[in-house]
Amino acid sequence: MSEDRRDGENKVRDKKKQAVRKLAPDELAAFSGQMSLIINSGLSVLDGLEIMRDDAENQDEKIILEAMIEDFAVTTSLASAMKAAGVFPSYMIGMVETGESTGNLDKVMAGLEHQYLRESDMQKSIYQAVVYPVVLSVMVTAVILVLIIQVMPVFDRVFSELGTAMTGVPLVLSRIGNSLSGSGFVFMVVVLIIALVLLIMGKTDSGQGQLRKLGYKLPGIRKSRHGESASRFATHMSLVLSSGLTVDQGLRMADEVIDDQQFREQLAQCRSLMDKGESFSMALRESRIFSGIYSQLVETGSRTGNMDEAMDKVADLYREELEGQVDARLARLEPALVVIMSVIVGGILLSVMIPLISIMSAL
Repeated sequence: MSEDRRDGENKVRDKKKQAVRKLAPDELAAFSGQMSLIINSGLSVLDGLEIMRDDAENQDEKIILEAMIEDFAVTTSLASAMKAAGVFPSYMIGMVETGESTGNLDKVMAGLEHQYLRESDMQKSIYQAVVYPVVLSVMVTAVILVLIIQVMPVFDRVFSELGTAMTGVPLVLSRIGNSLSGSGFVFMVVVLIIALVLLIMGKTDSGQGQLRKLGYKLPGIRKSRHGESASRFATHMSLVLSSGLTVDQGLRMADEVIDDQQFREQLAQCRSLMDKGESFSMALRESRIFSGIYSQLVETGSRTGNMDEAMDKVADLYREELEGQVDARLARLEPALVVIMSVIVGGILLSVMIPLISIMSAL
């Protein structure tokens, strides 16, 4: 290794220590889109990186791009520069390396932009499906706690002043409220802390990932997770095929973009079926990666020589299906929680007001 290259790599390692946060899908999409535009405009990759560095709005971006520029000046490889920066996923680096070796870097960067934009949209949909119900549930719980802790003891005093006492459910709730009254502030602080934690987690990539993993364990989310993985897989295959790679190569790389273990097992089954002579579309159907209509689209694309476009269409259909499932679930959930809260609050108040009205009528 030359002395210049060693010096360059040492500088890059120093830069990496300052910028270690992995980029989010929307940031990866923005980088890919800018790089695609730069290549198509006839500028060199090095000139493009320097322009992006000069236009960077924050110090982290400048550090990342400076590290890439220093590595590219030594290696003349965008994939190597991205690896040196330490903030890009290995899958993306591999695809860029493929684009450089096949001369299709502009197409690869445009495809990566499309892929990561779609990835960002799906992550937001799943995050919304998980967090929104939790936030509503916390709000409902807070309203009920305020009613029990603050309101019920007031009714208890009113009954005492009228020379009687509450009985049944109102009495139990009043006693619970009295016992919790000293801890009411603590309960409200806990609720606020939960809301704050959810808000903070929603602002970070790792936090959103943890919330999505939690959501995948909830009833009804399993199907949405499969749709997310299927769309991600189809997008990956579309990019791979349009970059000049084969179906077999795409399948071997697919595990890098799929984090669902069950879907990975289905991919392994698909590869096994193809090794036994099954067509790609039939293997997708039998391994239950794609449903019948989607695997038929793949078969049509294979016969017409447009499998990359067929895969892109399948990815769009799965994404639209996922968004529809999330919207439908939220549309059912919000009124359901409102009804539950109304029934609980109304039931508590009626259990107190009816006896109170009877007593006041008898006076």
